[in-house]
Amino acid sequence: MLEPEESAELRSLQERAYGRDAALTPGDAARLRELEERRVERVADVPESPFAVLPAPTGDEPGSGRADHAGPVAEIDPAREQGVAQEQLTAREQDPADVAAGAAADTGPAQGRMAWRSVLSLLRGHWRPVAFATAAMLAIGVGVGWLAFRGPEPAPVELTVEQQAWHDELVAGGVYDAGSVRALAVEEGAVIWAATKDARERTCVILGTGEVTVPNCELTETVAETGVYGSITVQASDDLQRQVGVQMLFTASGEPAVAVSSYDYDPGQSGITYANDREADTAKRLADDGFDASSLWVVGYDRDVPVWTAVQTESQNPCLIYDGSTAESPMTCADPQTMQEQSSSLVLSVVDTETGGQTHLELASTQGPGYLVITREGGVSGAGGN
Repeated sequence: MLEPEESAELRSLQERAYGRDAALTPGDAARLRELEERRVERVADVPESPFAVLPAPTGDEPGSGRADHAGPVAEIDPAREQGVAQEQLTAREQDPADVAAGAAADTGPAQGRMAWRSVLSLLRGHWRPVAFATAAMLAIGVGVGWLAFRGPEPAPVELTVEQQAWHDELVAGGVYDAGSVRALAVEEGAVIWAATKDARERTCVILGTGEVTVPNCELTETVAETGVYGSITVQASDDLQRQVGVQMLFTASGEPAVAVSSYDYDPGQSGITYANDREADTAKRLADDGFDASSLWVVGYDRDVPVWTAVQTESQNPCLIYDGSTAESPMTCADPQTMQEQSSSLVLSVVDTETGGQTHLELASTQGPGYLVITREGGVSGAGGN
């Protein structure tokens, strides 16, 4: 191991030997070789494995305080060292292949080490081209690796003849952008499509069973941030309903992907808490009358009369219901596909039997936030309302 003073001396000699204006005397060249060999021999004694056991010190290492080293000491020929120094000075002007070939041909340990030092000297003078070439090879390797090991493209969804007919009908309707309707999955017999409309301004997830088609569209930028959700009932009985729910998101590459789930639930148990017992009784009556219990919501009031929104279990049609406490309660329903195509709303008109005045109720389309608009017109008794 070199002492600190020897390490400083070695760096000084290396700068003089390998620098641009290199110049060494035979004595300096001999000293340079001695210091470099002592440093290299010390590094060579270190085991390669980090778990190897180091041998116990014997006192024969350089700097141990003993002069009787186990190995013989080679005599230094000043004339030979002058020739070696000259080779070091001219190494950076040689072709790298010639330098490497010369190092391989010389089997002597000292000559081999000197040849490798010449190669390193050459690389120090031409490090930029070597670095650029290495970076280019690395980029090519990464690209080839990605092409070789990237995952396969998602396989197209296989549709039955009947389901393909649903697909063709959806495309032929002309509601969605040309070429954008794509089947993403099939669950419980229901097909799940993705599509865009209004020149890709909106992105839609569409669920269909042949009898019922339920689309849900949102602004494409909204879908990119939070996704879009849709659901459809695939089976229904007095006790249980089978529901398919789907959330559609965009992958990192911008392709639509869906997470699909199916579950059974009791249509009579919604888990919704209503404002009072009267509304709770009305919700139970509407559920018994064929509405999905989980879809029953009070969206507003006309004075003290509740206005409900609900979805018919069998047809999946959304409805707007006034009061709802009796079978004669006014209501209106619409096909969800038609509402999407026409960007229409649910509109209901109610006539006051006492005054003759009309109340118009409009529930905005499912596109974007929903809101209820109530407009009153004056009746025979003259009150215009507010």
